[in-house]
Amino acid sequence: MGKRVQGWEWRVAGWAARHPGFVAAPAAAAAGVVQFGPVTAGGVVAGAVAAGVGWYRGHPESWSRLAAPRLRAVRRRWLSRAYLGPWWSRVVEACNLVTVHRTTGVINVPRIIRVRSHSPSTETVYVRLLLGQTPKMWEEAADALAVALRAERVGVERVRPQVIALIVQRSEPFTESIIPPDILADSDAVDLSRVYLGETEHGTDWYAPLVGQHWLIAGATGSGKNSVTWMALRACAPLIRDGLVRLHVVNPKGTELNALRPVSYRYAETDADIVDVIQGFWSTMQDRKQVLAEQGRRTFAMSRETPLDLLVVDELGAVTGYGDRSLTRGAQAALPLILSQARALGGSVIGALQEPTKDVIPQRDLFSLRVCLRATSAGHVDMVLGEDMRRRGALADEIPNVPESAGIGFVVKQRSRTPVRVRAAYCDDSDIAELVRVAGWPVSELAAARHG
Repeated sequence: MGKRVQGWEWRVAGWAARHPGFVAAPAAAAAGVVQFGPVTAGGVVAGAVAAGVGWYRGHPESWSRLAAPRLRAVRRRWLSRAYLGPWWSRVVEACNLVTVHRTTGVINVPRIIRVRSHSPSTETVYVRLLLGQTPKMWEEAADALAVALRAERVGVERVRPQVIALIVQRSEPFTESIIPPDILADSDAVDLSRVYLGETEHGTDWYAPLVGQHWLIAGATGSGKNSVTWMALRACAPLIRDGLVRLHVVNPKGTELNALRPVSYRYAETDADIVDVIQGFWSTMQDRKQVLAEQGRRTFAMSRETPLDLLVVDELGAVTGYGDRSLTRGAQAALPLILSQARALGGSVIGALQEPTKDVIPQRDLFSLRVCLRATSAGHVDMVLGEDMRRRGALADEIPNVPESAGIGFVVKQRSRTPVRVRAAYCDDSDIAELVRVAGWPVSELAAARHG
């Protein structure tokens, strides 16, 4: 066999067939100029640009959801040199991710299929593997790829046979801790449908609904899981004080959340008490169901007569998975019922755990809002956030295990199903003490509430 190679004109034709937009756009522009004249064609282009600017300025939320990811993807694919042909060839050749034809000596380069950019700091590059390559080869070259692409880190994920996804994190949007805002003095000013938790990678405030929701906060030891919990409780502080929110606290470790003991409606640390609190919470929901039926109401409205009951469970895995058998059996009897029925009855759950496997937390799909902080396994990301979320940029397993990264993680935007990097505000001891002080009940009222 000779050493002839495919002609350049055929390679150009193949490239044009794979990227028809680069042929169609100039052709359409030239046809428009010929048909309507340069003034009219220029006016149409100027009008489109003006409409885009107006959209960006007038409704930034929909712009960020619909237009920004596509424009970022185009810019990073075609206007930066990282993924252009010659530079991409140099990158993969330097990382030993090319093959050489034995006869012709032609260097074969893995082809980029498409680029997606769901966030300002991360992009996903879909690559077709060459014959003889495996995803493991790319995983072993991930650090070299990060250096070559001038990225913070690169994750590798299998998409389908012969196709992988490179999740390229360009930058860390959070370099400093976030200070929590002041606690509101008036309970009427609190909106539990929009609780402030921290910031997003887009530079906007991170809000989440608490009433009518169950939260699952997953993360490894030291990832800052309780930062999310404390921010939710700070929002509730004036409502706790005024009897509009009641705390049911399960604290198996008996450490960080023990500061809530003075303002808790029910509090438990021992196995027997934990089962009593969880089953008592379900009994409260059953009583609430009867009250709403007697009042002829189909939906819950928060009041002193029917307060929001908030079940806070630290180390949920110890309660549902690897705790004492009597504890796990007692909790598993009530927790699925709570998660499936309590939202409409004025009951919400905040659960924090380290290991989100089905063996540990079989009810994880019943949590309506899930946060994944630093994880110890790539598989944990999809377990918490949903299928393909890591491939779309939720590199929670790549968050460094250092104190400066506490509170950093990912949530999923419900409308677009896009993972967003977030950071919860950090509450120190003085912030927690302020929460307890503001939420403090008069002793007589707290005793009366606990006993009936």
